[in-house]
Amino acid sequence: MHRFLSPMIFALAALSLLGCPAGEPEAPTTELTYYADIKPMLETHCTRCHEPGGQGVGDFTNDAEAIALGERMRARVDAGEMPPPVADPSCRDYEGSEHLSMPEASRLAMGEWVDGGKPMGEPSEFVPVQDVVPELDTVDLEIVMEFPYTPSFQDAANPANEYRCFVAEHGQTEDFFLTAMKPIVGEPALVHHIVLFKMPRDEIWSDYDAEVGRDCINGTGGADIDGMVAGWAPGAMPVRLDEGLGLRVNADDVLVFQMHYFQSGPEVDGLADQSGYQFTVTDAVDTQIRMLPAGMQDFTIPAGAESYSHLGGFELPDNLGVTVYGMFPHMHVLGKSYRVWAEEDGVETCAAEGDYDFDNQLTYMFKEPMTIAPGGRINIECTWNNSESNPDLIHFPPQETYYGERTDEEMCFAFTLASLEFQ
Repeated sequence: MHRFLSPMIFALAALSLLGCPAGEPEAPTTELTYYADIKPMLETHCTRCHEPGGQGVGDFTNDAEAIALGERMRARVDAGEMPPPVADPSCRDYEGSEHLSMPEASRLAMGEWVDGGKPMGEPSEFVPVQDVVPELDTVDLEIVMEFPYTPSFQDAANPANEYRCFVAEHGQTEDFFLTAMKPIVGEPALVHHIVLFKMPRDEIWSDYDAEVGRDCINGTGGADIDGMVAGWAPGAMPVRLDEGLGLRVNADDVLVFQMHYFQSGPEVDGLADQSGYQFTVTDAVDTQIRMLPAGMQDFTIPAGAESYSHLGGFELPDNLGVTVYGMFPHMHVLGKSYRVWAEEDGVETCAAEGDYDFDNQLTYMFKEPMTIAPGGRINIECTWNNSESNPDLIHFPPQETYYGERTDEEMCFAFTLASLEFQ
């Protein structure tokens, strides 16, 4: 916060010039200080990742460490690398956008503070801000993989990738609805993603082994389109549904984790994972919502292409409308940007768009739901960087890349939380 010369000081200075003793006013200052300006900024935009146990480098809740890293923070902010890319709230605003998207004024303030010598100011100047809440307010149900699992990465057809499905009993005797969800990521260094889906208990695979799970690449073991209830990828935060909304789980369903493990380097060999999920639940809701995978698989990304885009979409039936409450865009490490929008009678309505960061994948819960009438069209466009300028490139030299579930393959999805309204 800037401090400006007050009118009272101007008056005292004028009196002094006229020979009236007024004392010696303090020299005015407009410098930014850590406690007044930078610490609130860090708590607003940075500490959800840069905290003890967080996925970001450095603990920005530690004042001395944050100040020591000031130049490095400034360089990352100036480069547009931090905070990491998120959906543009001007497309469609979403819960927490004020934390996830840093305004230009804050970027400039970071540089001004560093250029000014990183003055600290006084701790009393700090005004706490409401931070992103990383935990559920209430946990009614928790499920965890029954046994720890150590990937072997021995599938020659899918090198460095392993997909295992693990069944978890929810223990409920009546049908219920999920209203908030938070993953428990057992070993983040191993886990590329978690897909959580439901399936009837009497459809559990006959060859299922609880200790080692079941190989389930290229699908979720037969679960239908209505089976997915949650998804996690790096950077994701808890998903909270508005009051009256919920995803249904039947008493005779089981919940199944599809765990995608990725061998990012020798340091993960021998590590074991035992992930899970926490939920807030209720026995009745006003509106049942579903997790619907909207996306495409018919793309080929040319080798060496620095910015290759592919457009897809589909039209709603004439008897089906959709209300969209939130969206989880998902690509892999070649992902550069995405755009999702609805089109009705030639009018476009933006749902989600932004630059993409594999390490910061979020479910964006809209502040205002988006309604698409029967016959409306949903479009999705993804752009990838399959050139050597991509620091996350896996294959050197770059190679032609297609749709697939492996980390070195690609995806283009917007997993959509929506209710269906049949006419």
